[in-house]
Amino acid sequence: MSNKEKKRTPSIIHPLGEEPWVTLDNADDMKSWEHADEVEYNQNNRQIEKYKFFVKTFDMLNDNEIKGGYHEFGCHRARTFRMALTEAHRHNMQEMNFFAYDSFEGLPETSTPTKSLWHTPGVLTTTEEDFLAHIQKHGIYTDRVKTIKGFYGDSLTDDLQTSLLDAGEVVALATVDCDLYESAVPVFKFLEPLIQEGTVIYLDDLFCGYNNIPTKGIGRAFLEFQQYSKFKFLRHMDVGWWGRTYIAYQDDGAPEGVL
Repeated sequence: MSNKEKKRTPSIIHPLGEEPWVTLDNADDMKSWEHADEVEYNQNNRQIEKYKFFVKTFDMLNDNEIKGGYHEFGCHRARTFRMALTEAHRHNMQEMNFFAYDSFEGLPETSTPTKSLWHTPGVLTTTEEDFLAHIQKHGIYTDRVKTIKGFYGDSLTDDLQTSLLDAGEVVALATVDCDLYESAVPVFKFLEPLIQEGTVIYLDDLFCGYNNIPTKGIGRAFLEFQQYSKFKFLRHMDVGWWGRTYIAYQDDGAPEGVL
C-alpha cells in the first residue's frame, strides 16, 4: 500500500480511560512509518497549535475592541492567512483589511549563519498567483486582501507606510513569519508607526534555525526594535515550541513588577 493510500496516524491526542491515559500508537501501528508520515504528523500538530492561537487572539481582539488590520509578513501557502480570514469572519470583523507581504519568490540570501535546511535562497516559494488562488477558493473577505510583493528591504517603503497611515490603517495583529534576521529588521521598522496599544505581534520563528537561540535571527531583530520603539511589549502566549506573541503598550507609570 502506498503512502497516499494508507491511513495516516491522527495527530490529535485522544484520552483513554485507563493507563497510560492517552491513546498511543504501538509498533504495529507504526510498522510502515516513513518520512512522509513524519512530515504530515508534524504539520498537523503545528497547524493545530497555530490555529488555536488565531482562535484565542481574535476572540481577545474582538472582546477588547482592538480595531485595525491583519498584516502578515511571510505568507507561504496562505495557511495562517486563511486562519486569520476565518476567525475575523467568525467575529464579524467586517471592516478589517488584510495585508499579505511576501517576495512570492521564496527566501532571500542571508549573511547570518543558520542551521535550518529551510534557510536557503528560493525555498518556501508560493507565487502571488497561487497565494491569491488559495484566498479566492477560501472565499472569505476576498475583496479586502491586498498583496505587497517584494523582498522587504525593497517593498516596505516610506510611501507605502504613509499611504496606510493616510488611510487610517493601524495594526490589530501582525504575524511576522519571515524566518531571517535580515528580513525581520525592515519589517519592524515598517510596523512601528502602525502599531497601537493592544496590537498583538506573533513571532512565528523565534526558536527556529539558530540552535534554538532566540537572541539570533528574528529574535535579534525584535530585541533591536525594542530599543527604539515607543512601545513596550508584554509577553502574551507561546505558540507551539517555535513561536511567541507579544502585546504592545505604552508605559503609563504603572508600578514595577512581574505579570
